[in-house]
Amino acid sequence: MTTLAEIVVTLGPCDDMRAEVFVRLAGDVPAGSRIVGSVTGPRRGRDTTLPVTSRLIPLAEAAGAGPASRAILTEPAFWTPDLPNLYRIEARLDPQGAPSWATDSWIGLRRLGVRGRSFWLDGRRWVPRMVAGQGDLVAAKQAVVGLAIESPTDDLLTRADEAGVAVVPLLDGGSLTPTRIAAWARHPSAMLAVITGNDVKADVADRVAAVQGAKGTLLIGVAVDGTRPPPAVSGGGDFLVVMLPSEGLPHADWRAAPVQPLVAWRQAADRESPRASCDALQRDLALWGLGGGAPSWDWAGYLVG
Repeated sequence: MTTLAEIVVTLGPCDDMRAEVFVRLAGDVPAGSRIVGSVTGPRRGRDTTLPVTSRLIPLAEAAGAGPASRAILTEPAFWTPDLPNLYRIEARLDPQGAPSWATDSWIGLRRLGVRGRSFWLDGRRWVPRMVAGQGDLVAAKQAVVGLAIESPTDDLLTRADEAGVAVVPLLDGGSLTPTRIAAWARHPSAMLAVITGNDVKADVADRVAAVQGAKGTLLIGVAVDGTRPPPAVSGGGDFLVVMLPSEGLPHADWRAAPVQPLVAWRQAADRESPRASCDALQRDLALWGLGGGAPSWDWAGYLVG
């Protein structure tokens, strides 16, 4: 078996009763090939729920898009950190020849997006609390926090998929490529990605636009200096990360209602109690918000470390 291309899985129209899952290949494949196989699930840890199998039905090939197939799942089980449901995709190219292609992969169906100034996950507001610089999934699960990590490996993300731990890949603008974003977006645990650097560079918006087709429901944010007034441009991301020094608070101009979600990042944390550090940051920002009268908005998330 030769791997010809990366598998790209997209969640199409969906609700609590029905979900369409599209599978395609990115790269060169033999002309006239079709993707056949099945999607089976859900599976969650040691649960014994009886899985259901849905066939992958080949679709008419669009010009230059390569082969694609669709499976329709009834009563789908979506992925969240609390309920890390996974589905198994077994697929191959038909007709098989030389070279051939096949995959046996686990995926999660994740409904994640932005509404106003908040993140929404599976139909509810989601306020992530995360700690940077650690890779201990067991400790993160016990503390009910996510992990912000520079360039997380595929192995770590696979384990986070199964454990139900949100992961925030950290990268610089120069590393923002469709290939890298697509590799992370395959994992439901990779929920937010942050471009670090404390400033919005002129070309960040163009770089973010270039990966839109690869990111799926992975949300991309841009880190900015929170001790300065808000930047005139957002950097083209889905949200902003407001970086603060240890014990520091944002510039007063941040009290004006933002147009997109804001995640506060305080660069200090109690390693023994990361959740307590997040809660302390939330408390401090709530008091800071009262400095201009009743706060008109809430922070979308909290990151420490």
